[in-house]
Amino acid sequence: MGCAGYGAPHRQWFFGQTMVVIFQIVATYAPYIYLFCGLAALYQLYRLWQVRSERRQAIFSLERERAVRDLGSIFTVAMILLALMGLTYFASRTIPQAIVAAPAAEPTLPPQFALVVTPTNTPLPVTPTDTPTATITPTPEPPTPDAAAAALTQQALPEATPTPEPEAPAAQAGAPPVCPDPRAIISSPGNGASVSGVFTIVGTARHDQFSYYKVEFAPGANVDQGFTYLADGRGEVFGGVLASVNSRGFANGAWTFQLTVVDQTGNFPDPCRVTLYIAN
Repeated sequence: MGCAGYGAPHRQWFFGQTMVVIFQIVATYAPYIYLFCGLAALYQLYRLWQVRSERRQAIFSLERERAVRDLGSIFTVAMILLALMGLTYFASRTIPQAIVAAPAAEPTLPPQFALVVTPTNTPLPVTPTDTPTATITPTPEPPTPDAAAAALTQQALPEATPTPEPEAPAAQAGAPPVCPDPRAIISSPGNGASVSGVFTIVGTARHDQFSYYKVEFAPGANVDQGFTYLADGRGEVFGGVLASVNSRGFANGAWTFQLTVVDQTGNFPDPCRVTLYIAN
């Protein structure tokens, strides 16, 4: 009885962990599954066109029956592809987000296996107290004539006042980091640089589950909202060109440019923002 009660929660926990691994595999290879389903759907469309042509040209009833059976098989394959794409989307988007929002709890032992600890009263050790000892304070001797004269001379001299050193200018406080995540970096132009004409934004856009990156802009310095789309890319970039910008389409002044890297689940790390001053 005790072993049966102990194994059931662990079997449920093992099943849940197995499903999490399966969903992670499906989410990783979801683009390839979609590609396979798309190619299969194109092939089924070709077969549908071919079977319909054969059916129109069929003379005997046997050929027409075969065409009807082929149409039924095409419809069945289409339903299977739709179901496969739906399961892939459900497993790669909906279920992983639900698992992250509500992590699975570790299995706990049943009550019959619980370990009860009963506290015991242990007497504290006796700390010995130090016995105060009498101290003898020596009586100060009267100062000698030479020492008294030296003391009067030291009191008569004014004390030297140290000259304060000039303080270094304080660094600007409260400025947010330019690129908080190493997977999204704008390396050139630098933050606060002045640009004009046609210039390129150089940096790095990478991710373990990379989907795409996008470059956006907004008027003002160090803004964090109100961005407009500028350019994007479907491949990772390592220290290369992210976008090409023509400053003649912008008004003179401060503009904030933002780089965002999006993964296959639609999430993205903290974007990288730089402020550029355009002077046409």
